[in-house]
Amino acid sequence: MEPGLLIVLLIRFAVPLTIFRWPLWGGIASLCADALDVVAWSLMPWGGYPDSYHQLDKYPDMYYLSIEFIVTQMRWGVGWPRRISLTLFLWRLTGFVLFELTGERKFLFFCPNIFEVFYLFVMVATTYVSWYKLTPLRLGLWLTALGLPWWIKEYFLHWQRVWDDVVAVDVIQAIAEAVLSWLGDWFAVLLAVLLPVLTAMWLLARAGRLGWLRRWLSAQLYMRGYGQQAE
Repeated sequence: MEPGLLIVLLIRFAVPLTIFRWPLWGGIASLCADALDVVAWSLMPWGGYPDSYHQLDKYPDMYYLSIEFIVTQMRWGVGWPRRISLTLFLWRLTGFVLFELTGERKFLFFCPNIFEVFYLFVMVATTYVSWYKLTPLRLGLWLTALGLPWWIKEYFLHWQRVWDDVVAVDVIQAIAEAVLSWLGDWFAVLLAVLLPVLTAMWLLARAGRLGWLRRWLSAQLYMRGYGQQAE
């Protein structure tokens, strides 16, 4: 096995284990590991990734999605989020099995990975805005708002295959250069302002000094009928 492949697979299989300890941040880390695996591979001195990587890539994908699914079934209470997650996971699993049996990537479009974005949404909602009631109507609206763009992404990825010949490192470099060119001299100013502000907010949140912000946001949403007021 090539060293680059071994390193990437070790990362892809090790990172999702953090989901059991940190369901939200472990899921985000697994998503990042999935998104950046080709970039990491391209930066290694052993050459580019093989053409068959799209097929190999689906196994670590289903591995960490399965861990997230286990979390939903073990830690989420009986209700609509758990039922929806079950349906979405089985939908994606069906597409994965059909893809492995036939090699046809269009099955991945017909069975998109909406489970992942729904999982992250519910984890954010229940972790940081627990006062926001996940009613069936709201779940349906959020599922449509989050799932539709994801499905469009799957169309371009697996049906049109527009990114098959794209070098990820070159794309990231081009985006970074475009952003820096657009910001110009303001980049250093924004960096000098945002870093201290974000650091201060993180320290205050760790010290429990941002409760007033949560109460204020809760009150604003409560007055508009979106949730129950925080105590």
